[in-house]
Amino acid sequence: MSEIDINSTEFKEAVAAAVEEATAGLKNKNTELLGKLKKLQGAQQIDPADLQAVEAERDQLKTQLADANKALKKAGVELEVATKRAADTETAYNRSIVDSALTDALTKAGVTNPVHIKAAKAMHAAAATVSVEGDVRTVKAGDKALGDFIAEWASSDEGKHFVTPQHASGGGAGGSAPGGGGSSENLTQQAMRLRAQHNQR
Repeated sequence: MSEIDINSTEFKEAVAAAVEEATAGLKNKNTELLGKLKKLQGAQQIDPADLQAVEAERDQLKTQLADANKALKKAGVELEVATKRAADTETAYNRSIVDSALTDALTKAGVTNPVHIKAAKAMHAAAATVSVEGDVRTVKAGDKALGDFIAEWASSDEGKHFVTPQHASGGGAGGSAPGGGGSSENLTQQAMRLRAQHNQR
């Protein structure tokens, strides 16, 4: 058996041929797979410029949405504050109307003493409500006009204690006696009382 020279050209060519034959199939398969991969990548590839434009639009929409939510929240808070302010103003205005109407109704009913007026207001303020019809505001107590309600109350047993006597008792029994000097005195006192009421308004 002859010795094989591994350094000889014949041996190297034979080994190279054997390797080539053995790896040729793998190389071909690898090339085929690479081709398919490139084809798939090409079909799924997105133009970077288009992607950038879409992302920019998305970011812009997100920013606009965030700004809109902030504006909506701010508007909600402002609306709540404005609504409360309007309600407080309406309440204060109605309270002033009720106070004025009570003063007027009590005075007309004969309650002229400031202390009695204050006490009567405290008694009836809760029952008084403001009814609004168009631009007209009317003060009522239940289903009655406030003036009628106060007039009825002033003629009741309770209300009589608040009403200023029509004739002062300065002249004793004679002060309330009809006719003569008593009548003249009563008229004078009544005129003085009406003048005092007018000055208080």
